[in-house]
Amino acid sequence: MKRVTRNESLPARQFGEEVIKELHEVFKGIYKFEVRLVGSARWNTILKEEGKPWDIDYQILLTKNSKAYKLDKFGNPTKIKEDFFNYFNNRFKDKNGFKVENSTTAITLINSNSGYSFDFVIIKDGNQIIRRNNNDGSGRNMYTWNELGDYDNAYYQFFRLTQKERINLIEEHILPRKKKEKAKVDYDPTKRSSCEVFIEEVNNYVYRKANR
Repeated sequence: MKRVTRNESLPARQFGEEVIKELHEVFKGIYKFEVRLVGSARWNTILKEEGKPWDIDYQILLTKNSKAYKLDKFGNPTKIKEDFFNYFNNRFKDKNGFKVENSTTAITLINSNSGYSFDFVIIKDGNQIIRRNNNDGSGRNMYTWNELGDYDNAYYQFFRLTQKERINLIEEHILPRKKKEKAKVDYDPTKRSSCEVFIEEVNNYVYRKANR
């Protein structure tokens, strides 16, 4: 695997920003949210494997200003996931080389022509992520809210490390773990998203450092 530079990822990140603006407009009547760039694109740790798209990760952070929150406090994660997936599917599927996939946690938008993809995960309360649970027997996927972990604290702990420690953490722990997770099949319940890998590996690193 090779690392994708910031300059190489710039067109993809610019396109991602355009998609996010459209999401805000499309869902302004029902969902209010912030969008946060996370994972490899934020930390300049994007990995590129020959013949496969490299990915950029976003978190869609639902807020309590949403009409959906006022209705049922985001009590129907299956509907929420379907609302966002249906938007992506109707907007992009089979258009200009795009593909749309609905994975365990993410909605994946793949640009086959340009060789990159976007993973969008939906979060509430800062650390509750929508994750596929099972299906209802008709083939319809069902989703629940699951604990993600404290991303903000992991971010804080990451920047408390020295530059040398951050490089070591990325090179020796985050990147190898990402490679391992990418090799797992999508329905593997142990498969973790890039942001989950970041949280877990930062916490592990800080724990090991404190207990040397």
